[in-house]
Amino acid sequence: MNALFRAVALVGLLLVVPISPVRAQPNAPADLIVYNGQVLTVDAKFSIVQAGAVRDGKVAAVGTNGDVLKLKGPKTRVIDASGNTVMPGLYDSHTHPVGAATSELGGATPPLRSIPEVLAFIRARAADTPEGNWIVIRYAFPTRLKEARFPTRAELDSAAPKHPVLYHAGPAGVANSKALDVSGVTKETKDPPAGQVVRDEKTGEPTGMLRNAYGVLKGVPNDGAAPDEPKRAAVRKLFGLYNQHGITSIADRNAGRGDLDLYLSLQRDNQLSLRINVARSFDASGSRDAVIRRLKDLVGEDGRGGPTGAGDAWVRIGPIKLFLDGGMLNGSAYMRKPWPRGDTYQITQDDYRGLLFIPPEPLKVVVEESAKRKWQVTAHTAGEGAMDVLLDAYEFADKIAPINDRRFCITHANFPSRLNLERCKRLGVCADVQPAWLYKDGETLLKVLGPERMRWFQPYKSWLEYTTIGGGSDHMLRFDPLDSTNPWSPWLGIWVALTRKLESGAVHLPGEALTREQAVCLYTINNAYLHNEEKEKGSLEVGKLGDLIVVDRDIMTCPVDEIRAVKVAVTVVGGKVVYERRK
Repeated sequence: MNALFRAVALVGLLLVVPISPVRAQPNAPADLIVYNGQVLTVDAKFSIVQAGAVRDGKVAAVGTNGDVLKLKGPKTRVIDASGNTVMPGLYDSHTHPVGAATSELGGATPPLRSIPEVLAFIRARAADTPEGNWIVIRYAFPTRLKEARFPTRAELDSAAPKHPVLYHAGPAGVANSKALDVSGVTKETKDPPAGQVVRDEKTGEPTGMLRNAYGVLKGVPNDGAAPDEPKRAAVRKLFGLYNQHGITSIADRNAGRGDLDLYLSLQRDNQLSLRINVARSFDASGSRDAVIRRLKDLVGEDGRGGPTGAGDAWVRIGPIKLFLDGGMLNGSAYMRKPWPRGDTYQITQDDYRGLLFIPPEPLKVVVEESAKRKWQVTAHTAGEGAMDVLLDAYEFADKIAPINDRRFCITHANFPSRLNLERCKRLGVCADVQPAWLYKDGETLLKVLGPERMRWFQPYKSWLEYTTIGGGSDHMLRFDPLDSTNPWSPWLGIWVALTRKLESGAVHLPGEALTREQAVCLYTINNAYLHNEEKEKGSLEVGKLGDLIVVDRDIMTCPVDEIRAVKVAVTVVGGKVVYERRK
């Protein structure tokens, strides 16, 4: 039974089943036993048992305390769960761990919650930065500011008139006058392909707002390549923090070859404390021949770069990752209807629908050639207009190289529709979603788009009626699980899926909330299913990987608002304890 049917079938019934253990080696002792718990196996029946055992890195038994403890030997590590929840290790379907880990190597950027805080931060940077040098704030989404809007060019000028400044919010951002000046950006500057240099309606002068047009700026520093050892140390630190919150698997959703090589080197040195599914970043431009050549180059001479499924249980290649449109949080997602005019995203046009980065016909070529070569495909697809275009490409490729069992995916998938959900079901297409966006950004999006258009914003229950979705964070900057961009605490994500609460306390579409069983599946077996890994992880069943966690309460019965505050007591990967909370 796949993850879809598991998630849909769970309607609140808990089964406490005294399953007798199944032993591959009846006389061999276990390496680790957890007993006296509420063990959520997340099997097809969502069975709840008392205990589980791991031997040689895999689950050797689940069942009653008495039966499982028979596998205890003189060297067996035994953990008393004290009646609390034991469950499969959590899986984040969407992270950017190298960028997140190295984002603070040059100094921390505090969370910015209002425009005065943004301007104060820029003034402080300007005081320590030589005149003429760039000041860049990266991935600062206007939806998360108290004013719920981008700062203006004039406001940035007031904070640092002698420095070029870029307030970067993903594909869209605002540059100050000095930045435009040093870059030679004027009313005559042409828009780049699939981008916009936004202009004042009356004067034609650039307003400072740039949408997929940072290329017109000159001298903007990149994030810089961190030295190998500091980078490795930072990634290991981040993985340790992930472990502390119960994460035992992640998907890097946009990895270059250098990122893959870093993970492989950590694996060789026995320094990985979690498992990684690696989506390969892919440039969709150029002719069919260029696309084919690039697909071959991804694999590499060592064969570790692809296609999908290459690798092992520690580091495995996932899908090709495309970027199809802009973002919801910066007003550049490609929508069916125009974005409303307003200050939030500095939209001044009546017909602005957002940005589509890959035209429909070239997209079909990339998807077709990828499908022929056994690649799974996913694409950053934030708006419903972009989802229409992506599913058109998937349907086109399916007629040439069937994709139904390949788990083609939609990344973000913020606005499905009933029709597109039916298309996903027919094609076997899944989605990785970010519940924290509902919490952090839902209030601003409701004000901008209105309740009618927001009816289809992250409708989790409707998704599960048609296909499988998995929960992810899109973690990009900083280490803190709640104050990072984006918040990566899986417990926050589970809580949002259960309550659909916004940061203001309001509830958006409570009928789209998940049950506790479904929310657990969202971060366990469903994510395994998204990545074609459900036969080896995502549930505690005999023969699967011994990745599990023990938490500090019974998450199936505790008050729902306690779930976002869950603390992990023990995290186990492959039968080895990688984190244990100090008492």
